[in-house]
Amino acid sequence: MQNLSKSAFTLAEGATHVVNWDNSHKIAFTLAEVLITLGIIGVVAAMTIPNLIVNFQKKQTAAQLKTAYSLLNQAYLASLLDNGEVENWDWDKLEYHGYDFGTKYIIPYLKSSSKAPNYMWYTPNGNYANYNQSLGYTLSNGMILRFWGLNFVNGTSGNYYKTHLMMFVDINGTKKPNKLGKDVFVFSIFPFVKENTNIMPGSNEQCQDGSLHYRFTRDKLLTQGCATCKPESTGLGCSAVIMKDDWEIKKDYPW
Repeated sequence: MQNLSKSAFTLAEGATHVVNWDNSHKIAFTLAEVLITLGIIGVVAAMTIPNLIVNFQKKQTAAQLKTAYSLLNQAYLASLLDNGEVENWDWDKLEYHGYDFGTKYIIPYLKSSSKAPNYMWYTPNGNYANYNQSLGYTLSNGMILRFWGLNFVNGTSGNYYKTHLMMFVDINGTKKPNKLGKDVFVFSIFPFVKENTNIMPGSNEQCQDGSLHYRFTRDKLLTQGCATCKPESTGLGCSAVIMKDDWEIKKDYPW
């Protein structure tokens, strides 16, 4: 049998290169090729990683908000069993900061609640949120809950339906950004509105006719009003947007 050596192979027609299988000669990238490859990887990473982080934050926020809603709604329903129909609660005694009212009707039905530290909240456009005036509670899962009350029971006839207890929940505690619509969201108890037996997302439109946020269309929550969820608003209605979107934060949400 003919003894074939490694050098006996010839180039096929059209071939321009042959690999020398001698172990003393190895194939390697040049420094320029390595730098170009690393540059391309860096550009791709810079384009994709921020989006991945934002998407993760949105999913985490929506999941935490859903948890907060479930906890608050369970507490509300438990309170109904002990304190009777919601319209018969002491709404004429609801004070502006809502602390005593929430302490009586909601806090006893949330496990392991303790006084929360004082810190600042901000609106979506970065302004100071006056709801910081209310004291709050830290829940067992680290969320912080504050109350705020709007009492129209003794006011002009026909406005009493605007009476409600706002429950502000900071889903990540004192961690930043401490901003309405980002990590601070609102749910409310409207005692004289009967079409819903649960707590309701958002509050009411405070610069127009006082309409309830949960009655707004999604488009209206994102584009109109001063207390809704558009960037220039106070962000009170952002929980209503996320709830309408089946607990998702979509691309057009003002993140």
